[in-house]
Amino acid sequence: MLKFLKGLLISFGVLFLVLIVGGIVGLRYVASQWQPEPLPEHMVLSLTLKPELRETSVGALPFENVFNPGSPSLLDLVNILKTASEDERVQGLFLDLSAADVRPAEAQELREAISRFRASGRFVQAYADSLEGNGGISTYHLATGAESIALQPSGLLDIRGISLSTPFFGEALEKLGIEADFRTRHEYKGAAASMTSAAFPAPIRQNYRRLVDSLYAGIAADIATARRLSPSSVNGLIDTAPLTAGEAKSNGLIDQMLYRDQAIDAARARADGARLVPLTRYWNDAGTENDDETPTRIAVIAVDGPIVRGRAPLFARDRQAAAQSIVDAVEDARNDTRVKAIILRVSSPGGSYVASDTILHALSAARADGMPIIVSMSDMAASGGYFVALAADHVVAHPNTITGSIGVVSGKLNLSGFLGEYGVRTDSVSAGRNADMFSMTKPFSADESARLDAVLDTIYEDFTTKVATARRLGPAEVDAAARGRVWSGEDAKRIGLVDVLGGYAEAEGLARDAAGIAPETRTALVAYPEPRQDLNAFVTALEDGEIGESVSRLDALLTFIRYHGIIESVLNSTGGGRIDASAPPINVR
Repeated sequence: MLKFLKGLLISFGVLFLVLIVGGIVGLRYVASQWQPEPLPEHMVLSLTLKPELRETSVGALPFENVFNPGSPSLLDLVNILKTASEDERVQGLFLDLSAADVRPAEAQELREAISRFRASGRFVQAYADSLEGNGGISTYHLATGAESIALQPSGLLDIRGISLSTPFFGEALEKLGIEADFRTRHEYKGAAASMTSAAFPAPIRQNYRRLVDSLYAGIAADIATARRLSPSSVNGLIDTAPLTAGEAKSNGLIDQMLYRDQAIDAARARADGARLVPLTRYWNDAGTENDDETPTRIAVIAVDGPIVRGRAPLFARDRQAAAQSIVDAVEDARNDTRVKAIILRVSSPGGSYVASDTILHALSAARADGMPIIVSMSDMAASGGYFVALAADHVVAHPNTITGSIGVVSGKLNLSGFLGEYGVRTDSVSAGRNADMFSMTKPFSADESARLDAVLDTIYEDFTTKVATARRLGPAEVDAAARGRVWSGEDAKRIGLVDVLGGYAEAEGLARDAAGIAPETRTALVAYPEPRQDLNAFVTALEDGEIGESVSRLDALLTFIRYHGIIESVLNSTGGGRIDASAPPINVR
């Protein structure tokens, strides 16, 4: 019976996947035969900005653009606004920020794209029912790129400032008998401080204070300039936030108190009653209209999320920068004769040193082969996220980018004391003196501790040596920039870790110069690898064993079902059924 059930479930799973693929192929055929209504000759684009912006559209689920075409990436938005700024039919943009949740550098990127759109003679009407929450000041910073800002009369303008906070478990772990043994290179590396301390150690606090002050100063200055207010007035208003819509209007932070339908009517009135067209529909239709044009390509390859080894699973939803997937993208760009330069777009806190080095090696090989490499840093390019930038011809960062963190950390939790309190003992048989080095039921031995320190010293030396070579910095300059310190993009440029402040526009200009592209030649920023929304993607998943892995997990589930009664009886006899290991969620902002 169990064998029959197993075969039935596996057959059903495979059939389900085949039906999905077949259905999508059919939908794509129907869509290709359908002729949409032409775009109007007089229009205002409409964008409702959603949370969780991806850097590029690469990495989404296969065929996701068929079912969810309304979630453009940050690169998509930059490209759309550039195209629209050259389209005489487009009169302006209605930007709804009610659901937006943008990080500081993302806000700067979009703000600059909006400024370029406005510079072409178009208007931008920003609207929100309310700007609330921890990201309120970043979203408002983006809104100030528009010439007019409207807030619902009952809404709030929550621009309370910038806070960097983290929970500290050092005392709690000590009370529980858990030893946190983490080693850093060096005193400013804060990645493990929450596990070993009860508060920010003095060097880390000093470094973070400099970081938040730099971010705050840049945002407040931009707000003051855009709203024609004095810096002291803006600082005072931030210190009294959250503000009601009436207070925000009377103090010059917004222009109108309107409901959404009223704000849309006001935007259309600016364009003599032009039709409102969703920005994603415009992009799809305008892209079709330009199919005959063949611009020179500049490949955009995203390092988006924690850096890990291997390839990204085809059906993964989490943001991660898988080293081999990025290497494949670099190879695709190198082999495409239409591509004349690569922009590496980094939005990552770092991760595996080996994976970061894999990416750096691929980029270095491409550059040695004559391919210009420009790094454009997004919200964060720290630790391994900075390491991968060392192969670049030029490094570009937003003033609000968080970068640096040139250092390394490793260690473990020793649970032996905690487990011993409850009568839990562990034993092992091993071959090799350091086989149990990272066991969480024993402390590091003297030899293991010395070995770990030697490895960390070697990695840190390699990291700083590469920084010194790539950035042409002397030993004292590297030491002043490194030791785990984090920097805003503004400060990183001052100390030589970054070349230029800006975003995609500046990176594209540097890429054109490095590749020798003539001024009259049209270029396009294209995400690589290009998405394969067809059966090839499914075949790739089969080749990589991902479908097989799903079947294996199904087999494991069936095995558990078979032995569930035995497992339950063992737990009940030991009191295991009464153990609750759940924990409340922890919010970090």
